[in-house]
Amino acid sequence: MTSENAEPIKTGVLWDVEDCPILNGLDPKSIYENIKSALENQGYHGEVSITAYREKKPIRNDFELAGINLKIEGDKHGRFFAMFHDMLDLMFETGTNLLIISRDKTDYTCYLDGSKANLLFAEPADPPENCCKCGIVLDKKPIIKPVKKGVIISDEWVWTSLAFGGDPITKTEKPREQS
Repeated sequence: MTSENAEPIKTGVLWDVEDCPILNGLDPKSIYENIKSALENQGYHGEVSITAYREKKPIRNDFELAGINLKIEGDKHGRFFAMFHDMLDLMFETGTNLLIISRDKTDYTCYLDGSKANLLFAEPADPPENCCKCGIVLDKKPIIKPVKKGVIISDEWVWTSLAFGGDPITKTEKPREQS
């Protein structure tokens, strides 16, 4: 977000493509443009840098052509740790927005206490419920999981809305002040 006399703030986007896949009718370029548009519509006017994490290398790399950095990181654990490492690099930068696109924000929020970044999330409409002790996805209807106390999320999208450039499901009147 930007204030009246401040320079635009950079937004780093970390996108797990396996958890939040490319939707029918879209491609990496249109998703890049739609995410940028959705962010601008909420007042996030700075540079947008997207890194996508996949299990396997695609036959044709439309991600790079769209300006999206693509990382091939294997299974869900490899993708999580790669995203986590990149998240750490971004979350303590003053004057940064961090948008995490993943199946479940609670996978990351427990590590975000003390972040200097404005935190933004997108997840599927029905994120899976995990066993809190082992992390295994359970086969029942998901419940709303609390975010760690002290972690402030500025905006939150359902993946299908963000992918098409839509509005967040939660709106804040003002983002957390940058320190």
